[in-house]
Amino acid sequence: MAIVEPYSVTLLDQFRALARRLDAAPHRQRGELIQGFLAEHGWADANRVYRGLRKVGWSSGRKTRSDAGSTALDEQVLRELGAAIRPGIRKNGKVTMEVPNAISLMASNGRAIPVGASRVRTLLRRAHLDARSAALDTPHVPMSSLYPNHVHQTDPSLCLLYYAPNGEQRVLRDEEIHRNKPAWVERIGNLKCWRYVLTDHMSSVVIVRYYQAKGETQTNLYDFLLYAWRQLDALGCPFHGVPELLVWDKGSDAGGAIHNALRALQVETWAHARGQARAKGQVECANNIVEKLFESRLKFEPVRNVDELNTAAEAWYRAFNANAIPHYDSRLKRIGLAQPQARYALWQTIRQEQLRTLPDDELCRYLLTAEPEPRKVRATGAGGLTVSFRHPSAKQSLVYDLSGIAGVFRDMTVTVSPLVYGANQVLVTIADYKGDEQTHVIDPVAFEQTSGFRADAPVFGQEFRALRDTPIEEAAKTADRTAYPGRSDEEIEKAKARNAAPFGGLNAHSHLREVYVPEYMKRRGEVVEVAHPVRVAEQILTVTDICARLASVMGRGWRPEYYAAIKDRCPEGAPERELATLRAWLEQPAEAPARPALRAV
Repeated sequence: MAIVEPYSVTLLDQFRALARRLDAAPHRQRGELIQGFLAEHGWADANRVYRGLRKVGWSSGRKTRSDAGSTALDEQVLRELGAAIRPGIRKNGKVTMEVPNAISLMASNGRAIPVGASRVRTLLRRAHLDARSAALDTPHVPMSSLYPNHVHQTDPSLCLLYYAPNGEQRVLRDEEIHRNKPAWVERIGNLKCWRYVLTDHMSSVVIVRYYQAKGETQTNLYDFLLYAWRQLDALGCPFHGVPELLVWDKGSDAGGAIHNALRALQVETWAHARGQARAKGQVECANNIVEKLFESRLKFEPVRNVDELNTAAEAWYRAFNANAIPHYDSRLKRIGLAQPQARYALWQTIRQEQLRTLPDDELCRYLLTAEPEPRKVRATGAGGLTVSFRHPSAKQSLVYDLSGIAGVFRDMTVTVSPLVYGANQVLVTIADYKGDEQTHVIDPVAFEQTSGFRADAPVFGQEFRALRDTPIEEAAKTADRTAYPGRSDEEIEKAKARNAAPFGGLNAHSHLREVYVPEYMKRRGEVVEVAHPVRVAEQILTVTDICARLASVMGRGWRPEYYAAIKDRCPEGAPERELATLRAWLEQPAEAPARPALRAV
């Protein structure tokens, strides 16, 4: 690692005086002047003097060597040395893999390193692969917001305060919260105190609240957001309202319930990548401000529980945001501001159309438990492709028309969730065949109260309006246009009505006469021996069955007295084949001569 010399003003003046003497002295006497300067200051390394001379702008004027800048160390090996050093650099700046150790490691693995450790350090420094370069913060793109309440940032963190069951305020000491000794922190369990901080990116307003819990919870986070966004007139706090974008970390984004609630409030969320806390650096700094400017005061005036802690915190952030803390300037000092401003004063520049107030608390609590509900698209009497949904702000189920959304068809399933802002609007989510989701904000269908017709329905004789084709209808039309190319939709329907052959006619079966079929060897078989036929006894119908069968076929021609006649004629019944003969006998004129009686077989 490069050596950084702390040069005082006096030492720099001495270097300037030495530079003037070196310029005036012959070349052969310059070495004596350097040695004298070393002896005067008790130094042993002449390079230390030359570094100081370069600091004041002196150059020896020596001609640069022709091989200056070149090295015998292969560039790939140099990069590998830098790669070996980099993982051993901790966040606190400690270097666990130093250059000599890296040289030993890489040389033992077949890398040729023909230069010493000092030269390797120089080469690493020039290539920005040394430990000091790795420890430097990478530049970042500063972000802006358009107006107050455009972007909020939130972050929960474990507070060093906690409260014993007897109400005594205690503070965790450094040795108790050491990362390698977390047992004491875990021992206090539910007594731990969590600090939740929210900032408005535009005005840098800071809101803080404390919760006593074992860890971070969705319930506490949502309760804090509602607290921060609620209008706190009793505290004299002008800040309130729902943002358009909420920036938080991955841990806060883990829960689906709070995500659904924020979506209903039309708050877009963005979670920064793990390890990139600088993406929400404003609220990270706000946590530090709260710890230093507020929590440090609690040592001198302790509070007994979290409720008293929150009361004190409210008084502090109200004074901090208003720049009303005695003898302390808490105004926002941002580069680019013409002059520092109080945070509340800057937030007050919000316009009416930019301020979205929070709905009543009961509806907000409901949103945390309400999940998107599946609905099947129907073609109902309301017209179009619709779904029904009971919005929490409505007294009855409402109808929502999805006909204007591409990709919607009958009997498909969509998910519907309520939106707070707007007149009973809902958020409809549609997934395509690849699983990609699209969301749409839909207004309820309005109906005429007197007639019950849709308010937007076309009127007979005045207007005609056709629905857009669904994906199923589009696919059907595409298939028809392919089968009947070059024809309009009307011509295609006419062609289908007269059974015109698709594709202009195809050789669908005549070509099968020309198909080559191999000749097969004839197989010999055995003649089936048929046994002597067995006579099957014919079923004899009873008198009741005969009457029922004849009554069903004769209809109105059937008479009740026929039963006695049939019973007298064939008391033992008759085979089924005689039914037609019996019917003819019953229907013959009464004067016809009697026929011989039928006998049962």
